[in-house]
Amino acid sequence: MIKMVIADDEILTLDMLEHIIDWTKLGIRIVGKATNGKEAMELIHSENPEILLTDIQMPHIGGIELIKMLAQSHPNLKILILSAYGEFKYAQEAVRYGAAGYLVKPIDEVELEELIELCIGSIHERIANEQEATYRKLLNTRNGIPSIIKRMEIKGIREYHNYRVFIIQADPISDNDQLLLEDQLPFISERVIHIIRKYISDQSIPGYLFEFQEKEWICIVEQSDGFAKQMIQLLLAELQINVVVGVSTLKESLKKLYEAYNEATDCLSYRFLFSSESVLEYEELMLSGSGNSHFQEEVFVQVQSLTEEILADPLGNTDWKNKLTRILHETNHHPDGIYSLLFGMLVRLRMKKWEKKIDHADIHPVSFEALKSYKSLEALLEYLEQSIQQLGHEYEHFSNHGNELVSKAKDYIQAHYNKQITLESICAHISISKNYFSSLFKKETGMNVWDYLTIVRIEYAKKLLVKTTLKNYEIAEQIGYENPSYFTKMFKKLTGSLPHEYRNDPKIERGS
Repeated sequence: MIKMVIADDEILTLDMLEHIIDWTKLGIRIVGKATNGKEAMELIHSENPEILLTDIQMPHIGGIELIKMLAQSHPNLKILILSAYGEFKYAQEAVRYGAAGYLVKPIDEVELEELIELCIGSIHERIANEQEATYRKLLNTRNGIPSIIKRMEIKGIREYHNYRVFIIQADPISDNDQLLLEDQLPFISERVIHIIRKYISDQSIPGYLFEFQEKEWICIVEQSDGFAKQMIQLLLAELQINVVVGVSTLKESLKKLYEAYNEATDCLSYRFLFSSESVLEYEELMLSGSGNSHFQEEVFVQVQSLTEEILADPLGNTDWKNKLTRILHETNHHPDGIYSLLFGMLVRLRMKKWEKKIDHADIHPVSFEALKSYKSLEALLEYLEQSIQQLGHEYEHFSNHGNELVSKAKDYIQAHYNKQITLESICAHISISKNYFSSLFKKETGMNVWDYLTIVRIEYAKKLLVKTTLKNYEIAEQIGYENPSYFTKMFKKLTGSLPHEYRNDPKIERGS
């Protein structure tokens, strides 16, 4: 509740002000009534209200003098002045010194309520800004700052107890989703905040949400059962965006906010192992044994043995990928440990004798940071598979065969550019694994397969633009794009022109 003090030297006016409006309905509690300026000042010092409603003419300390004094001692206090008709010039002076507004007696209750609501809106905005600034400071301080915690109550900032921290991160599942997210990020962030804050308010859940950094929102919530899943469903239904949520353990005080944030952040790193999970809770991860970042000797031995199997058959006939996946999921260790283990595995593969028989210039160096750029175990295993196949095929001098495979892939893309082509369908057509094919295609053409597909599609679009009157969405559909906006973006990116500009360009050769 917002606290308010009312002051007037007429008792009847004080009683009238106390009952003229349903203050409780507005979220206001009257914490004191004063009949002179001195009493008003004492009440403000003792109760620390957010609003003062006072007459301009007061005994002991006049209204103007009171405003000047309060501007120094209570700069955030909203002061509304009541004045008689003949005192209008004093009311104007009061506004110059910082009063939030004034009313001329007799009081119009509608006008009074409107002014009060403006004050309430301003107070809530100030508290929200101070609240966010306070939480940001606490998030960057390991043991909390006692002075900040102490000032929170004075500023009207809620001190949460038995809460959890939820980190909500945007999680686009396709390149098109990522592109749309980047284009609309300011709008999406604003909507995410509005949707979740509205849900918290409608459900009367003690909680607060703010954007901490780009594509990441932090929510502090006391009643948290099912909260993460509800957020995921709401954002998917209303914004069509996918998110992943990291959830901390229960904390008893905001002094633990730093710790809670780091727990939730740590949870999100486990998306590396659990790529299909949208909610990752710290308690569950710790109970499953994931908190141990050191690999047991048994795991190390298993992976070393598997490395020897790969070395014996570098072209991939051994079922090493499924074996390695099973080992890593069963041990369920911290992602940093997995990165270290696979880094060692890859280095060992590149040091073996069969690497010495091929051209070293064609072997890309491996780095720990490069491995950590892969954000899921599946992606990292695909990279590992690609590296193994690359080395194996180079060892067997497959370069000529590679040219033939890329040529066949290009023919297939030319014939099916207007359909929903997948990497699997291309590789099935030319009988090759998708990871080796991706590496081979990039090596032979200098671009990835999707860049080549885009070029093919845009070339056909250019022909349709100059030879037909088809609309943009019809052309997009004919060349295999479901989203006309995405087609326009890709066309602009490759040609430097929008489709209609290209169609109307007099320098374009029309043909017959």
